[in-house]
Amino acid sequence: MLCSSQTLVRHWYGSKLQMTRIAKPSYPGGKGGVGVYQSIINCMPAHDIYVEAFLGSGAVLRYKKPATRSFAIDLDENVIESWRSSSTPSLDLIHGDALELLRNWRWQGDDYLRTLVYCDPPYLQQTRLSSRRRYKCELSSTEEHTSLLQILISLPCMVILSGYRSPLYESLVGHWRQVHFPTVNRAGKLCVETLWLNFPAPTALHDYQYLGRGFRERERIKRRRERWRARLLSLPPLERHALLLALHQMDNQNDSHNEPALGGTHS
Repeated sequence: MLCSSQTLVRHWYGSKLQMTRIAKPSYPGGKGGVGVYQSIINCMPAHDIYVEAFLGSGAVLRYKKPATRSFAIDLDENVIESWRSSSTPSLDLIHGDALELLRNWRWQGDDYLRTLVYCDPPYLQQTRLSSRRRYKCELSSTEEHTSLLQILISLPCMVILSGYRSPLYESLVGHWRQVHFPTVNRAGKLCVETLWLNFPAPTALHDYQYLGRGFRERERIKRRRERWRARLLSLPPLERHALLLALHQMDNQNDSHNEPALGGTHS
């Protein structure tokens, strides 16, 4: 049954038409809807340091596997206070301006190579369906978004940016790789979210728990993973370790040939 807080979305995956239930966000611009945070987390490469600017409801931070160290930034003190009791390990909450903090971020050695910044700002006003003020701390003007995009372009680390497509974004980060997926806004209207990523499609993910496009594919992958796990556990220990070693060596070989290069191209 489809509840009043959900919308049934039809979309194509390859040559198959799929139906996906997408929940309306309870927080303006929140990523807690079914299929939304999963799509974002599925794009995240392996990382040790995670920075989430414009924290808001923090759905992505809440649902992803924790990094070795995480930083959450928001200018709204109420947002920061609501996260004080969070059980996320090694989480540093920062009350401040994300633009200034990112512009002046102090990198330690080569930690930028292991850092992922996820940025989900209040969307550009001209891309919104409503002109009403949605956030206590807004970032709606062209000038503010231009500054944000220029800062993100200058960062030496991996970056994922959420938003709606616009001429401004196309002119500044249109050369970055892009991922699109359907979602529903607060008015219950279907729209398309875009992720801009400054790195190639990863060969290894930080978190595999949501792997797959849509609920059915995620369940299929989950069942397959459980079957293979059961098969491995049924093998004699030495044979099992030999297979695991071969898989580990294969992963290391692939990693050596797929070092991430920042400044991804549109796809």
